[in-house]
Amino acid sequence: MSVSKTIACLVLFLPAVAAGQALPPLESYGALPTVDMLILSPSGKRIAYRYSTSDRDNILVVDLEAQQAVGGIPVGEISARRLEFIDDDNLIIVAGRTMRSMEVRGQFDYSGAIHLNAPKQEARLLLERADDLYPWQSGIGRIVGTADDSGTVLMPAFHSKDPRAGDPRFGVYGVNLSNHRAKLVNRGSHNAVDWFTDGNGELLVRVDYDDEQDRYRIFSLRDERSLIYEEETSLRPTGPVGLTPARNELVYAAREQDADTLSIWRMSIEDGQMTGPIMGREDASVEWVVSDIERVVHGVQYSGFLPTYEFFDASLDARVRGIQAALAGTSVRLVSWSSDFRDLVVETSGGWNAGLYLLFKAGTPEPTLLAARRPDIADDQVVPTEIVRYTARDGLEIPALVTARPSLRETGNAPLVVIPHGGPAAYDRFEFDWMAQYFASRGFVVLQPQFRGSSGFGATFRRAGHGEWGGKMQSDVDDGVDFLVEQQLVDPQRVCIVGASYGGYAALAAGAYSPGKYKCVASIAGVADLERMLRSDRRKYGRDHWAVEYWERQYGGEEFDWDALQAISPTHAAEAFQAPVLLIHGKKDTIVPIDQSKRMRKALKRAGKDVTLIELDGEDHWLSYRDSRVETLRALAAFIEEHL
Repeated sequence: MSVSKTIACLVLFLPAVAAGQALPPLESYGALPTVDMLILSPSGKRIAYRYSTSDRDNILVVDLEAQQAVGGIPVGEISARRLEFIDDDNLIIVAGRTMRSMEVRGQFDYSGAIHLNAPKQEARLLLERADDLYPWQSGIGRIVGTADDSGTVLMPAFHSKDPRAGDPRFGVYGVNLSNHRAKLVNRGSHNAVDWFTDGNGELLVRVDYDDEQDRYRIFSLRDERSLIYEEETSLRPTGPVGLTPARNELVYAAREQDADTLSIWRMSIEDGQMTGPIMGREDASVEWVVSDIERVVHGVQYSGFLPTYEFFDASLDARVRGIQAALAGTSVRLVSWSSDFRDLVVETSGGWNAGLYLLFKAGTPEPTLLAARRPDIADDQVVPTEIVRYTARDGLEIPALVTARPSLRETGNAPLVVIPHGGPAAYDRFEFDWMAQYFASRGFVVLQPQFRGSSGFGATFRRAGHGEWGGKMQSDVDDGVDFLVEQQLVDPQRVCIVGASYGGYAALAAGAYSPGKYKCVASIAGVADLERMLRSDRRKYGRDHWAVEYWERQYGGEEFDWDALQAISPTHAAEAFQAPVLLIHGKKDTIVPIDQSKRMRKALKRAGKDVTLIELDGEDHWLSYRDSRVETLRALAAFIEEHL
């Protein structure tokens, strides 16, 4: 079936996909998607999604049969991050915003869960009536299970009788969705990190990690608390990710000895015995589990440019493979499903579209188009992306994505924009990338290199980046530029680099350590002074925290040396810059403080270099808000077009 041509359209107050004529305006790329985070209710009768326009964002609940909205709320000052149906009427909206408190040093990212009863049009913040809730915490909003008979959801959170003591316990609250009263059902511990339930509102398993003693433990709570697993490790492992349908075993993510990829195992809740692996591949890691609100696992998603799946149910496995085959040439991601898996919602993106949500109903030959993520960008306006691989100077094969108009492949002198990803333990997907697509639509070639240290390509490849900040990770990016020059695709005299977070560091490092290769450098929320960044993390978490050790390995490998940090910090190489620099940073960034960009500007100004800093009011680390995303893309476009 030719899905791109034959899908039936179900109009849900959404604009139709535009016909491709003139290029879409910059705002069509920079703004948040018109429709995002779309999910299906357990019965399959309703959907919910975030609907964004130029002046407001709303969360809407729509009845599919009636084709009309049955509820919704505006969300503006908060950043909606996840939606989850409890049942057809009750929706949980996990959202957050950056806050300040006199009791907490600096800013912190506060998150919470809003309960929306769609038919009643009532919205309440969950846990607002919870006794002893610790006020200064991130991560509130998780639901680990429900008690169906009482309409109660179970939510982990920190609590303390005296918040000023600064030593809260991580326990579990039961929150009644009818009256929103919250009751602490288990006090937990200072070291608890996760919980699993039996499906009837009773806690089944608690997971602890003692950072001071490097001790990882799993307790069964079935009859009385008993230790079933213990491991000594300085870095917290992935561990349990769900439960088997019978709930007598945990689904545990781990690597076999000397294995390069992550697989999943069964762990007995009685005695902690592990069997498996029950799912896994040699060429890709388990990246995510397909599970329900009770955390029962039905299958897995594997890593890779294009997502692939494996399910316990053979018929479901075959069905998803068939859907992906029908949509070949795009990234096909399973995003939601009915409780019986008869109705599946997939997001297809890249290749020939800017993002579509499709509903596949069992027994129905054709899918239904629920919504276009970016309806003002037509299929024929999407620039094709190609997966390539090139050889780094030390012989390592580097995967990459190249986005370019087909006509540019004949010129041999196209301008190039290099966009290294953040993380660095992350990777780009073969899908519609708003920044890459904007520049490609304007006649640039875009390179997204998956340098060593990226996740998604095996543990060996990821670990190869440890200690290579400013080193081989950086030369991998430069080698990608040389590869495209050798392919006679781009002009070596017209190359700019732009990145965010770690990508921002990579952009600044390119200006510092490869100054003749790039004509302009743009960093969004990038790290510039590694020593100062690490000292900030030590103050924030404590010098023995596993997160600090993780970053020490990232920066310095197994032989971490404080003195070596200056040599790989762009702030200490400002004199070497030749290209003009654009710095963009959110004032409410809690991940990479804006001080990093301010110090980079100061160092470049002192060295007499061309540098501009744009400070984004109210913005966090992820460019979560429409206006600042558009402002960012507008500034990048003007900067790059000026210098290329």
